[in-house]
Amino acid sequence: MSILFEPLKIKNKILPNRLFSQAMEANDSENGGQPSELTINRYIELAKGNWGGVSIEATSVVETSLARKDGMVINKKNLDSIKLLVESFRKHDEKSCLLLQLVHSGDGSGPFSDVVTVMPYNVSQRSPAPRYLSTDEIERLKDKFVESALLSEEAGVDGIDFKTGHGYLTGELFRPGNTREDKWGGSFENRTRFFREAMGEIKSGLRSRDFILGSRFSLYEGIRGGCGTSGAGEIVEDFSEMFDLVRLMDNLGMDYANVSAGIPAITGPITRPTEVSKHFVLHHLRYTKAVMDLVKKENLSLKVIGSAYSTYKDEAPAIMEEMLSKDYVDFCGLGRQSFADPLTPKKIASGEKVNWCLLCSGCSKLMFAQVHGGCVAYNDYCKEVYKKHVG
Repeated sequence: MSILFEPLKIKNKILPNRLFSQAMEANDSENGGQPSELTINRYIELAKGNWGGVSIEATSVVETSLARKDGMVINKKNLDSIKLLVESFRKHDEKSCLLLQLVHSGDGSGPFSDVVTVMPYNVSQRSPAPRYLSTDEIERLKDKFVESALLSEEAGVDGIDFKTGHGYLTGELFRPGNTREDKWGGSFENRTRFFREAMGEIKSGLRSRDFILGSRFSLYEGIRGGCGTSGAGEIVEDFSEMFDLVRLMDNLGMDYANVSAGIPAITGPITRPTEVSKHFVLHHLRYTKAVMDLVKKENLSLKVIGSAYSTYKDEAPAIMEEMLSKDYVDFCGLGRQSFADPLTPKKIASGEKVNWCLLCSGCSKLMFAQVHGGCVAYNDYCKEVYKKHVG
C-alpha cells in the first residue's frame, strides 16, 4: 500500500490517508454568507472523493470585510446553513477530517466591503485606500475569531484552520513591517498577541478536547517587511521569526501547521505556481521541509501539511509519495486539483483516470472577477461562467 494511503492521526482523529483538500474559495454563498445549494453540492463531491482531510473554504468572521462578495460568513444567523453543509458532507464521508477555515480579509477585502488594514501606513496602492484599524477595533476582531471558532465547534466540524497566511488580517499583524506603536505592533510579542490571545480564549471556551486547532500560514510572503523577513525594510528570506511562530503554535497546544507561501493578490506565482512559474513549487517543498525539520529536531507535536502539489499535475502522486517517504511532510495539500477533480484520492487509489489540474489559472480568474469559482477545464457550469464573465 502506498504511503499516500496510510492513516495518520491529528490529535484524536485518525485520517484515512495523507491527501488534504486545501481551502478553495468559490464565491457561491448567498443570503449574507450562507452556503448555497451550489456550495453544499461542491462539498458533497469532495466527500465522495475520500480525502484524508478537507478544509472548508475561507469563512469570514465578519460580514463587513470580505475578499469575495459572495464569500462564506460564520455567525449565529448562518449557523444552521453551515450545519447543513457539514451534515451533507458527513452523509457521504464520516472518516475525513473536516475543518473550517476562519479568516478576516483585512487589506485584501474587496471594494464592495470595508477595506481595513492593521498597518500604520498604507502598504498597498488599493482604491479605495484601506482604513486603519484602531486598537479597540482589533480587540473586537479578536473576539470575533473566538466566537466564530466556538460556533464552528457547534456546527459539527472536527476543527478549525485559523488562517494567518496569504495576506489576511492575522498575517498582516505578524509582519515585521507592522510597526504599530500600540499593543498589536512592533515587537514579535505584540505582533503575535492577537493570535496568541485568541487561541488561548478559544481553547478555554471549547466543549471538547478533541477539537482540532491549526493554522495555514505563509512562511514567506515575498514582499518587503513581510512574513519571512527579518525587518520592516527587508525583502530577503529570513525564517527566524516564522520558526518562532511555529514554536508558539506548539506551545499553544495547536495540532497542525499548514505551510504555504506568498500573497495571491500580490505575489500569486509564489502561492500557486502556473505553467510559466511552475518551478516556484520547489520553494514550497523547501519551506515545508524546513518546518518539518524544526518539528522533528525540537520534538514538537504539530503535524505538518504541505501545499502546492497541484503544480505537478500527473506527477503529483509520485512527488507526494517521495515527500512522505522521506518524512519531509505529514500530509500533502491539493488546492486547485480539488477543483479539477474532487474525486482525486479515490481515483488514485483505484487506478482510475484523474482529471489533473492544467494550471490554466481559470479558477483564480473567476475568483478575482467576483463570480462563482471552480474548474473551467472540467466543470461545465464553470466553463459557462468563465465565458460570460472573463472571456
